[in-house]
Amino acid sequence: MRPLGLDVSLGILAGVPRPVAVADAAQLPLASASVDGALALHMLYHVEDIPAAIKELARVVKPGGVVIASTNSARDKAELDHLWERSAGDVLGVDKGPARISLSARFSLEQAPELLAAEFGKVETIELPGTIAVRSPEPVIAHMASYRAWAGQHAVPFEETVERAREIVSEHIERKGAFEIGCLGGLLVCTG
Repeated sequence: MRPLGLDVSLGILAGVPRPVAVADAAQLPLASASVDGALALHMLYHVEDIPAAIKELARVVKPGGVVIASTNSARDKAELDHLWERSAGDVLGVDKGPARISLSARFSLEQAPELLAAEFGKVETIELPGTIAVRSPEPVIAHMASYRAWAGQHAVPFEETVERAREIVSEHIERKGAFEIGCLGGLLVCTG
C-alpha cells in the first residue's frame, strides 16, 4: 500500500510526506477502482459540490474498498457558539447576537450518513464524544480569532465581541475552575 496525499491547496501539502498532488475532490486524478481506500478527514464540508466529491470517492475506490470520512456534529462545541452569541449580543445591546457561520453544518455528523449512502451500500457512524476543560481564557480567545473572516458579514464589532467573550470566560473560570466545551465528532466508514 502506497499512500498519496491530495489537497486543493499546495500550501497544505508543503509538509506532507511525498507523494502528493494538488487536486479537486470533485475531479480526482485517479483511475476508477484504483485505490484500496480513501480518507476524507474534516474536508467534505469545504468542497463546493459535496455530492460530486462523494461520487468521486466512490468511483476511485476498488470493490471491497473503504472510504473513511470525518466531520463534526451540529452539536459540537455548542458552548463556543453560545459564548459568541452572548458576547455579540452584549456588545450589540440585544439578548442574543448573530450565530457564527459553521462550515461543518454543510456536512454534519447528522447529515453525512444520508449523503454518503447515495454512493455507498453501507455507512457506519462512529461517534467520538469528548470534553475540553479550559483553565485559561487564551485558547478560547485564540479560537474566536478564527471567526474574524465572517464577523463583518453580520456587522458584529469583532474586537469588542472577543473582549467581551474574554471577560465572560474569565469570570466563568474564576467561579467554576474551568470552562468546559463538549465535543462531538465522528467517523463514517463507507463500503460497497
